[in-house]
Amino acid sequence: MRSINEFFTKYLNRHELNHNYRELISKALADPDVQTFLAAHSDQLNEAGVEKSAAAIYEYVANKHAKTGKGALSAAGYEPFLRVNNGYVEVVYQPDDQLVAQQRADQQASRVTMVNLPKDLANISFNDYDQQFPGRLPAFEAAIDLTTQLIQRTQSADYVKGLYLCGPFGIGKTYLLGAIANNLAQHNIVSMLVHFPTFAVQMKQAINDHQVWQRLEELEKTPVLMIDDIGADSLSPWVRDEILGVILQYRMQERLTTCFTSNLTMAELETYLSQTNQGIDATKSARIMERIRFLATEYQMTGPNLRQGATD
Repeated sequence: MRSINEFFTKYLNRHELNHNYRELISKALADPDVQTFLAAHSDQLNEAGVEKSAAAIYEYVANKHAKTGKGALSAAGYEPFLRVNNGYVEVVYQPDDQLVAQQRADQQASRVTMVNLPKDLANISFNDYDQQFPGRLPAFEAAIDLTTQLIQRTQSADYVKGLYLCGPFGIGKTYLLGAIANNLAQHNIVSMLVHFPTFAVQMKQAINDHQVWQRLEELEKTPVLMIDDIGADSLSPWVRDEILGVILQYRMQERLTTCFTSNLTMAELETYLSQTNQGIDATKSARIMERIRFLATEYQMTGPNLRQGATD
């Protein structure tokens, strides 16, 4: 270590450097982290490389101190490190632990798309889900099993059948879907959770903007689709046949995992879907239900209404 310090001393003495610069470089060389680094890499450095590394060492020390304060580097979430490259010391910048955690959280959030649903679902996990009521336990166990199958399947072509969660308001149906979506995101599986009544209204508005097909494709092709509150909308034959029917047909053909929540059982939903302003249309209702039954297994949930500022 003594020889390397001597190299820098010779460098400072040999060049006509102003006093301030000499003082800055001297302080940088005296930094404990710099001393430790130079000692550890003394066999990789020579006199020429050390002399040309003075500016890089000063940059490292200056930015290291800025990192512990309120400088731009600290705000950006990066911290400096020294490394030897071809006999020279250079500074590299890497994300700090806080930035890495934030980037990881952002990546996870990007794998879950929630359309017209409360933002508090974004952080829900299975650990937050209260399954103490017997009427909720089978659905909770099915959600765990579904998530495990999706994570462990060997290839995306392996079909995993979804869930149809039905029951009264406030029982925790949407909450459970949110936990599934967030758990899947941790394993790099993309999902979309959409509030269907609001989506149906938006699709009618999208006709004027010529965006119907684009919006349909988003729901058709997402790896895991969760349709929330089906049967709660003011359903028109167009929404039933040209929107819901098209989405379900594509997902059935492509064998894509699809989940649903509803206040209606499957039998009640079939009756609901058959009712139009023109009368009863049992055939088209049965066609929709055939697809839903192919895509999802029904779980009826019972228990008290737990909605206290949370979602259904």
